Amino acid sequence: MTDRAKIANVRSIVQQQQGKSIRRKRKQSGRSMVPVGSARSKKNLRAPSDSVSLSDKARADLANMQEAKLFSDRQLELLGIVHPRSKNRPLVDAMRQLRTKLYSLKQNGNFSVLVCAVTPEGGGSFVALNLAATIAFDKSKTSLLVDANLHNPVIHKLTKLIGREDSHGLVEYLEHPELGIENIVSPSGIPRMRVIPIGSHAEVSAEHFTSARYKQLMVDIKERYDNRFVVVDGPAMATSADARVLSDICDYTVLVLPYGGVTPGTLDSIVDEIDERKLAGIVINDQPG
Repeated sequence: MTDRAKIANVRSIVQQQQGKSIRRKRKQSGRSMVPVGSARSKKNLRAPSDSVSLSDKARADLANMQEAKLFSDRQLELLGIVHPRSKNRPLVDAMRQLRTKLYSLKQNGNFSVLVCAVTPEGGGSFVALNLAATIAFDKSKTSLLVDANLHNPVIHKLTKLIGREDSHGLVEYLEHPELGIENIVSPSGIPRMRVIPIGSHAEVSAEHFTSARYKQLMVDIKERYDNRFVVVDGPAMATSADARVLSDICDYTVLVLPYGGVTPGTLDSIVDEIDERKLAGIVINDQPG
């Protein structure tokens, strides 16, 4: 399941914004973004008759969040997934650094973040999975990992290991309006972490992510519980239009750059496509020790 064994050097969002500003001035015009409406909504998901606040519900649900099956520390090590007692301390420290950076950008409330590699096989799924696991270290928070990588999904491998391979996923939800969110959220084998697998591997396109149903899904899964942080595992930014659509919908974007695998020009052109207010930084993956 792991794509890389090391993660290092989370680049500053300030550095990226400064570079982007300079390049924009040189070009005298900005690049166009994929046109997607805002996914943010003021919708109140609480029924008028509810006397319990959303935060109270979240704490109650958190207390009752019992996994049917949990991976052992040894199994997590074999899968390359971090945990509080992990022996791979450099990886744990790097993921905590990334988590802290994201928390600093959204100091009040939760957020959704797209994690995607710059190029295929660049380690984006590995970083997304471990970021979600690291957020779940905190017993007062939960994470939800959404597999939106239609080209190379991996989260279904995790659900298969805990006997949930037949669970509905994102594709079924987008194609069948009768399905509710509760039908596609599955345990992960990790405490306080849930996943939405890709589901059916039928041929699909980026139009799924521009649909009102997907945008509303992102609003609902983030706003239903104020302690839930949503991590979206997306496809490679350089080769997929899906990634740009997903970036526009999520609160933040983290790019994963394979060490020595991308030219500065390619990276700059991709950074220019992302709203600078959403670019949380770049993770340099598989950097030599």
